[in-house]
Parts: sequence; C-alpha cells; structure tokens
Amino acid sequence: MDDDHRELANHLFAAATAMIEDMAEAAGAGQSPRLSPSQLADYGQRLQAAARDVAIIAEAATIIANSSFDRSRELRKHRN
Repeated sequence: MDDDHRELANHLFAAATAMIEDMAEAAGAGQSPRLSPSQLADYGQRLQAAARDVAIIAEAATIIANSSFDRSRELRKHRN
C-alpha cells in the first residue's frame, strides 16, 4: 500500500472513531428516564445516521485496502 492510500485509510479510521464516540454519547444520553418520546426518537435517529456514516467509512477503508492488496498481488504476479 502506498503512503497516500495508507494515510487516507488512517484518516478514515480516525473519522470513524470520532463518530463512534459521538454515537456512544448519544446512546448514553438516550438512556435518561426523563426524555420525552420525541427526544428518544431524536437520539435514535442520530444513532441511525451515525451508524450509516460509519458503515460508509468502513466500506471506503476496505475498498482502499483491497485495491492496494490487489494491485500489489498483480505486480508480484507479473514479476514472477
């Protein structure tokens, strides 16, 4: 994997970490027994949106890693 792809993957994982931390905060806040149904729904929607964003980031990181792996495998194949 070249340095640019590795750096991009690292940034994606850092972004995912920040989003997961935000998800944990929303999940914790959603546990309050004093929340109204609309507030609970809001926290649920925040979790859903963040989970979708994290899934997209995870997919992008996987694609970057797999494309780098496939490229290096092709290069090795042509060298032999």
